[in-house]
Amino acid sequence: MTKSSVRTLLCAALLLAVGCSTIRTTPQDEQLRRMVDLNERALASAEKGQRSDATKLLQDSWRLATALDDQPMQIMTLLNQSRLARRNHDLAESRTYLDKALHISGQQGPLFADLAQEQALWALAAGDLTEAQRWATAAHRAEEGSQLGRRLNLLARVALLRGQRSEAKTLAEQALANNKTVGQELERANSLRTLGIIATQEGDWIAAEEQLQAALTLDRQQAAPHRIISDLEALAELAGRQQQTERQQEYLQRARMAREQLASSAKKSE
Repeated sequence: MTKSSVRTLLCAALLLAVGCSTIRTTPQDEQLRRMVDLNERALASAEKGQRSDATKLLQDSWRLATALDDQPMQIMTLLNQSRLARRNHDLAESRTYLDKALHISGQQGPLFADLAQEQALWALAAGDLTEAQRWATAAHRAEEGSQLGRRLNLLARVALLRGQRSEAKTLAEQALANNKTVGQELERANSLRTLGIIATQEGDWIAAEEQLQAALTLDRQQAAPHRIISDLEALAELAGRQQQTERQQEYLQRARMAREQLASSAKKSE
């Protein structure tokens, strides 16, 4: 999940909890803003590879949300804990957080689309494309806000992994248009990366280069190292398909260096 999309959902939770009054803030309002801040700081730390810092921030958010019996923020914090564990390849821990979030939500409510999205991503990590398809479809159907492009990106990713290249291309093009309209830059980069990978597989070198370089530019602007690594690896695959060995190795080296820096940052935060 991107930071901007999480902020949108966190703001939705804020509105649900405090309403639309701007006359004055209450202690409850201030505590909610504190939890929002903790989650956003955790996401920023995770993006930098600082997993230990992110874990501590999310634990603080969970303690506060539990003490205040704030179920929307409990769900949001659990989702972020699930994502953090999944990205750290700890699927058992991720599953624990996700199941707890699903239980609290009753699989309904304004955060269900994001719950379904995380369920689909968990299934992808576990190698279950059937479940990933089912939950990605549920996330798309439940979306009622500004995250349609994100839901379409996930459907495109699943379709591509299932070998449905034509469907994946159509979905990614729809996602790209939507993400551009609503200004979701990281999701726009995801759409471009998917389209670039498809173009690579189809042998359309010019389109692939253009789309992958555009994705890399956006991810650099948003300072998203994990996504930058994905872009570099996709460009390496493109160079390899064109038998440009030296260029391929250059991209792979840049991806390795970025990954090593993330690992170093994670170690320093422990």
